[in-house]
Amino acid sequence: MEQEAPAGWEFFDSVDFPTDHTGGHMRRPRVRHVVTAVVVGHEGAAWLPRLSESLWALNPRPDRLIAVDTGSTDETAELLAAMPGVEPVVSVSARTGFGVAVARGLETHGFAPIPSAVGPYGDDGQVPVVEWLWLLHDDCAPAPKALEKLLLQATISPETGVWGPKLRLWPRDRELLEVGVTTSLGGRRDTGIENGELDQGQHDQPRNVLAVSSAGMLVRRDVWEALHGFDPRLPMFRDDIDFGWRASRAGYQVGVAPDAVVYHAQAAATGERALAGTRRHAYQLDRAHAYYTVLANAPGKLLPLLILRFLFGTVLRSIWFVIGKTPSGAVDEWTALLGTLLAGGWTTARKNRRDLNQVPYDDIKGLFSRSVHALRHNLEETTSTISERIREAWADEPDEQVVTTARRAKSTARVAVDQPRWRRQLIRRPFLVAWVVLALGAVLAARGLIGGGTLRSHLLLPAQENLAALWHAAASAPPGVTPPAWLGQMWAFSTILFGPGGATNILLLGAVPLAGLAAWALLRSFVVDRVARAWGASAYGLAVFTNGAISQGRLGTCVAAIVLPLLGAAVHTVARRRRVVVQGSWRAAWFAGACLAVLFAFTPALGLLIAVVLVLGAVFGLGWRRQGRQLVFSVVLGLLLVLPWTIDLVRHPSKLGQEAGGPPTAAVGPGDSLLHLLTGTPIGAPTPWWFAVPLIVVALVALLRESRQRYELLGWFAALAGLAGTLLSSRLGGGSGPLMFLMTAGWIMSVTVAWDSVGKSRELIVQGVLGLALVTTIVTAGFWMVRGADGPLWRGSAQDLPAYLVASQDPPDNQSILVVRKADGGQMRFSLVKNGGPRMGALEAAPTPAQTKPITDVLATLGGGGSGEEGRQLAGLAIDYVYLPGPVDPTLQAALDSLPGLTRASANDGDASWLVDRSKIEGRTPIVDQTHSLWRILGLIGWIIALIFCLPTVRRTVAVPQGTHARRDPR
Repeated sequence: MEQEAPAGWEFFDSVDFPTDHTGGHMRRPRVRHVVTAVVVGHEGAAWLPRLSESLWALNPRPDRLIAVDTGSTDETAELLAAMPGVEPVVSVSARTGFGVAVARGLETHGFAPIPSAVGPYGDDGQVPVVEWLWLLHDDCAPAPKALEKLLLQATISPETGVWGPKLRLWPRDRELLEVGVTTSLGGRRDTGIENGELDQGQHDQPRNVLAVSSAGMLVRRDVWEALHGFDPRLPMFRDDIDFGWRASRAGYQVGVAPDAVVYHAQAAATGERALAGTRRHAYQLDRAHAYYTVLANAPGKLLPLLILRFLFGTVLRSIWFVIGKTPSGAVDEWTALLGTLLAGGWTTARKNRRDLNQVPYDDIKGLFSRSVHALRHNLEETTSTISERIREAWADEPDEQVVTTARRAKSTARVAVDQPRWRRQLIRRPFLVAWVVLALGAVLAARGLIGGGTLRSHLLLPAQENLAALWHAAASAPPGVTPPAWLGQMWAFSTILFGPGGATNILLLGAVPLAGLAAWALLRSFVVDRVARAWGASAYGLAVFTNGAISQGRLGTCVAAIVLPLLGAAVHTVARRRRVVVQGSWRAAWFAGACLAVLFAFTPALGLLIAVVLVLGAVFGLGWRRQGRQLVFSVVLGLLLVLPWTIDLVRHPSKLGQEAGGPPTAAVGPGDSLLHLLTGTPIGAPTPWWFAVPLIVVALVALLRESRQRYELLGWFAALAGLAGTLLSSRLGGGSGPLMFLMTAGWIMSVTVAWDSVGKSRELIVQGVLGLALVTTIVTAGFWMVRGADGPLWRGSAQDLPAYLVASQDPPDNQSILVVRKADGGQMRFSLVKNGGPRMGALEAAPTPAQTKPITDVLATLGGGGSGEEGRQLAGLAIDYVYLPGPVDPTLQAALDSLPGLTRASANDGDASWLVDRSKIEGRTPIVDQTHSLWRILGLIGWIIALIFCLPTVRRTVAVPQGTHARRDPR
């Protein structure tokens, strides 16, 4: 080799060079090795200089070096021609795959000639000669001893016809990529290397493997010719596994020589250059070649099961890609599978390889990766991907860097190093301590509500018995009546929260810690001081209790308290990014729309108020820039996700004051309860109104500061918006509980931001004001734990009926009961109880007056003395029992006793009930529900789409010889 060594060939240090290569008589090899090396290059100008350096450093060097350029447009051809001792470069088209390029190079120049009979050690030519083919990529760099170590192992184990080196990460890293490779019958490439595993000699034992990488593969000439080289149907990816599998089937052993080290950049898999030999996507190509390799080589008896396995895996991965907002990945999955199955190339390959079946599959079965290992790796990679993408979920724009300011650095609590670690962690994480107290306090406060039965109150109807009943309630209503949208959302919550009863228990009794956790997620975005953040989150959680939402059973307010901070965090993410090129976040906008949909469903008045504020803020505050459009999109999305409930709210504005779970909250008007109104404490709340006075005082004091923060003003704006909404709602006779909760939340936000601003101050007045807020919160927490969460809320039977009436509603009888109550004004009110009695959503989906008119007419006749036909009329309305809860009106009782067709039945003390004779009359109920399953199914699909767009994007990865490292699709 007469070329001049490159200037940078000192890339390798002295450790990589052999120091005792030549030896005496005892070190003579038993065979003479003749090596032909083939380098295939494609757009490899960035890596070929290092390959040239490594070839200069090799000792021994290959006897012949062949270079093939596959249509490169850069300096690859010139750099290939400059390699030491290289033959004239062979040029082929860019569509040529790796295996075909190697074959073209060998056809042009042939293998290296066998040297003269006299060997290099003075032997007489009796030493056998073994010819080898050494395959190299343009983005790999063998260590100086790589070829020597490969040939040494070939000398020690002459029965092995294919050898592979240990692959490390380019350019000269100790991170392992591969020490031999195998595959599962599902097509998963497996190297047995953990993610980020460093080379510490743990894999340095030579052994037989299924296959080795084509980067540095050393193949005996007779093996290469017997197997006809690489399969031309595999231009790249999986060609090495296919070759090793065929060699093992033909009886040739494949081994790995860990002492030989080759560094590999994997440029095609990492997307650093375009793929050669194909126009298909890297992921699609990899999956297709995986299927082809298995189908072409697996035993015929396993093919039906393998095809079913491929179908099942494709379905699961397609769902994963769709959920991860990468539908092109799902398309690649199906294109790879169907294209491979239908193309038929694998069937031709199976026919051509019949003569290779020299070794039974059971003899080489141990070389394959077990399915349980593939499943474990899939679970690990999926978990790792989810964790990584969730961390990046709210960082859509990589241009925006998180800057550690001096103020944020000062917020870290300083703890003496001699403190125990657990104590240091608790001091540095005050919210963790506060949240544990809130969680334990929730259990303690609910001590009177733990047990059998169902949660009920005058504002909370019993939950449905199971998910099927809840779905029926969400999709069924009388003609002309729209089922409430929150029932469908409650069904979704119930699927993951232990059924309807479990979801109700968690959302009500766990509202304080859940709301506190949601508030912490919001406050951590703009509150630096850890103590202030912990106080704000804890005070917000306790506000759910002071508002009376738990003790009164107001499910809508409890859900709104949990969702409101999450909505605020999403809106903050959309609106805050003003100094980057790409503004806003569509993922956060979708999430904000989902939160608004929950508010529209559970607390329509609060949802409407926030929607109006967001639209006004988007139009006048942000303008029609991208951020403003995203906020408007969130509002529109929220309205669409609750269709047709949105239309029903427009048609019946009185439903805006309703809360989920029961009738509207009792109105609080300024004329009769001004103190309750101004302090945001509804009538009937467990805490007196003056509990909120210290918080309001601190918020007012903070407002008087000169250095007010914009988030303080936003808090006061929320409080004033809640006050205005409460006034309007109370004037209209609707519920004002959620709007009053918004007032308290605004004050807490203002105080928290002010605390964050002046928390380090040593002024006595500042410390006194903050101490007042802290003491008030502690007193409120103690009052909550001592008093408990019960009150109007209680746990008991789902129906206030005698046991036999409750049992009569069960199948197969399914009897209906007319429950009649006489109001204080003398008017009779009734409810038709069937299928387990009135449950959640019954009031919102109540029948119209026109549908209940037949029953109203019968009761009106009874109130006027009766005509004697009421019994027959009740039987014609398919009513089985008439029940009067105590205290019973004597006049009505006497009228019912005298009716023919009614028989007095047993009842509890003070109650009365009658059995209606329906033996001679075929009754027909006037109230027949219609099923709106189409709306519910469309709504479910809409929610799935919205939640998918809220999730991070899934990245497609290519299974290349690199352990479990995931490489992104280069597109």
